[in-house]
Amino acid sequence: MSSQEIINAIHSLVREGKSITTAAVKARVGGQVSMPQLLQLISRYKQSPGSLPPASDIPAAPATESRPDLAERVRELEERLARIERLLEQQR
Repeated sequence: MSSQEIINAIHSLVREGKSITTAAVKARVGGQVSMPQLLQLISRYKQSPGSLPPASDIPAAPATESRPDLAERVRELEERLARIERLLEQQR
């Protein structure tokens, strides 16, 4: 895990207006993360946002699912949960 990947993730979250937290950056990077390096870079950003080098052109993490795919997945899971709840009610 390179520090540039963590820096890219931080810049990506900033562009989206999201909070820079350990969990958010770790999730954005994906895979194995060096926690000391992660904590050091987040701390450095919070103390002085301009101190981090700019993001590289390489994305922080490949998008495995787009937003519409996530919405569809949530809809499917909600339908599945509703079916399970109906089955449980019928068994009472």
